[in-house]
Amino acid sequence: MIKTLQILWAIGCVAWNSYGLYLISISQKPIGPTASALGAGLCAVFAFLFWYFLKNNLKWPYIVLSAVAALMAGFVIYGSFTKDLSLWPSEGWRWAGIVLNGIGALSCFAGITNVITKRN
Repeated sequence: MIKTLQILWAIGCVAWNSYGLYLISISQKPIGPTASALGAGLCAVFAFLFWYFLKNNLKWPYIVLSAVAALMAGFVIYGSFTKDLSLWPSEGWRWAGIVLNGIGALSCFAGITNVITKRN
Protein backbone atom coordinates (compact mmCIF):
# COMPACT_ATOMS: atom_id res chain seq x y z
CA MET A 1 0.00 0.00 0.00
CA ILE A 2 2.79 2.45 0.90
CA LYS A 3 4.65 1.75 -2.35
CA THR A 4 1.41 2.32 -4.26
CA LEU A 5 0.90 5.71 -2.57
CA GLN A 6 4.47 6.73 -3.36
CA ILE A 7 4.04 5.80 -7.01
CA LEU A 8 0.65 7.54 -7.20
CA TRP A 9 2.18 10.67 -5.65
CA ALA A 10 4.99 10.66 -8.21
CA ILE A 11 2.50 10.16 -11.07
CA GLY A 12 0.34 12.95 -9.62
CA CYS A 13 3.38 15.24 -9.67
CA VAL A 14 4.04 14.30 -13.31
CA ALA A 15 0.42 15.19 -14.13
CA TRP A 16 0.61 18.45 -12.12
CA ASN A 17 3.77 19.61 -13.89
CA SER A 18 2.57 18.48 -17.31
CA TYR A 19 -0.77 20.26 -16.93
CA GLY A 20 1.03 23.38 -15.72
CA LEU A 21 3.28 23.29 -18.79
CA TYR A 22 0.25 22.85 -21.02
CA LEU A 23 -1.45 25.89 -19.46
CA ILE A 24 1.71 27.94 -19.94
CA SER A 25 1.86 26.84 -23.60
CA ILE A 26 -1.61 28.30 -24.21
CA SER A 27 -0.74 31.52 -22.34
CA GLN A 28 -2.70 30.72 -19.21
CA LYS A 29 -1.61 30.78 -15.59
CA PRO A 30 -0.34 27.38 -14.37
CA ILE A 31 -1.99 25.68 -11.38
CA GLY A 32 1.02 26.39 -9.19
CA PRO A 33 4.33 28.23 -9.13
CA THR A 34 6.44 25.32 -10.33
CA ALA A 35 5.66 23.69 -13.64
CA SER A 36 8.65 22.15 -15.37
CA ALA A 37 9.53 19.36 -17.74
CA LEU A 38 12.49 18.56 -15.48
CA GLY A 39 10.15 18.16 -12.48
CA ALA A 40 7.80 15.93 -14.47
CA GLY A 41 10.68 13.80 -15.75
CA LEU A 42 12.26 13.49 -12.32
CA CYS A 43 8.99 12.37 -10.77
CA ALA A 44 8.48 9.79 -13.53
CA VAL A 45 11.93 8.39 -12.75
CA PHE A 46 11.05 8.37 -9.04
CA ALA A 47 7.85 6.39 -9.74
CA PHE A 48 9.83 3.74 -11.60
CA LEU A 49 12.62 3.61 -9.00
CA PHE A 50 10.23 3.21 -6.04
CA TRP A 51 8.87 0.10 -7.74
CA TYR A 52 12.25 -1.19 -8.96
CA PHE A 53 14.07 -0.81 -5.64
CA LEU A 54 11.38 -2.59 -3.64
CA LYS A 55 10.85 -5.31 -6.26
CA ASN A 56 14.57 -6.13 -6.16
CA ASN A 57 14.86 -5.72 -2.37
CA LEU A 58 17.34 -2.83 -2.69
CA LYS A 59 16.68 -1.35 0.73
CA TRP A 60 19.31 1.38 1.01
CA PRO A 61 18.71 2.89 -2.43
CA TYR A 62 14.98 2.83 -1.64
CA ILE A 63 15.53 4.56 1.71
CA VAL A 64 17.71 7.25 0.13
CA LEU A 65 15.25 7.82 -2.72
CA SER A 66 12.33 8.00 -0.29
CA ALA A 67 14.21 10.49 1.92
CA VAL A 68 15.00 12.71 -1.08
CA ALA A 69 11.40 12.51 -2.29
CA ALA A 70 10.08 13.36 1.19
CA LEU A 71 12.36 16.40 1.32
CA MET A 72 11.19 17.52 -2.11
CA ALA A 73 7.55 17.19 -1.07
CA GLY A 74 8.29 19.00 2.18
CA PHE A 75 9.91 21.93 0.35
CA VAL A 76 6.85 22.24 -1.88
CA ILE A 77 4.53 22.24 1.14
CA TYR A 78 6.71 24.86 2.86
CA GLY A 79 6.59 27.02 -0.25
CA SER A 80 2.81 26.73 -0.33
CA PHE A 81 2.67 28.54 3.00
CA THR A 82 5.47 31.06 2.42
CA LYS A 83 5.15 32.13 -1.24
CA ASP A 84 2.86 34.81 -2.59
CA LEU A 85 -0.70 33.46 -2.90
CA SER A 86 -1.04 35.06 -6.33
CA LEU A 87 1.20 32.27 -7.70
CA TRP A 88 -1.82 29.93 -7.61
CA PRO A 89 -4.96 30.59 -9.66
CA SER A 90 -7.09 29.80 -6.61
CA GLU A 91 -6.87 28.76 -3.00
CA GLY A 92 -8.23 25.35 -4.03
CA TRP A 93 -5.24 24.67 -6.29
CA ARG A 94 -2.85 25.69 -3.53
CA TRP A 95 -4.49 23.24 -1.13
CA ALA A 96 -4.58 20.53 -3.80
CA GLY A 97 -0.79 20.86 -4.08
CA ILE A 98 -0.43 20.74 -0.30
CA VAL A 99 -2.55 17.56 -0.12
CA LEU A 100 -0.73 15.92 -3.04
CA ASN A 101 2.67 16.59 -1.53
CA GLY A 102 1.48 15.76 1.98
CA ILE A 103 0.53 12.31 0.71
CA GLY A 104 3.95 12.06 -0.91
CA ALA A 105 5.87 13.09 2.20
CA LEU A 106 3.87 10.84 4.52
CA SER A 107 4.07 7.83 2.20
CA CYS A 108 7.83 8.28 1.88
CA PHE A 109 8.28 8.45 5.65
CA ALA A 110 6.04 5.42 6.08
CA GLY A 111 7.95 3.54 3.38
CA ILE A 112 11.26 4.21 5.11
CA THR A 113 9.80 3.08 8.42
CA ASN A 114 8.42 -0.11 6.87
CA VAL A 115 11.72 -1.02 5.24
CA ILE A 116 13.73 -0.31 8.39
CA THR A 117 11.37 -2.37 10.55
CA LYS A 118 11.11 -5.05 7.82
CA ARG A 119 7.37 -4.73 7.32
CA ASN A 120 7.55 -4.77 3.54
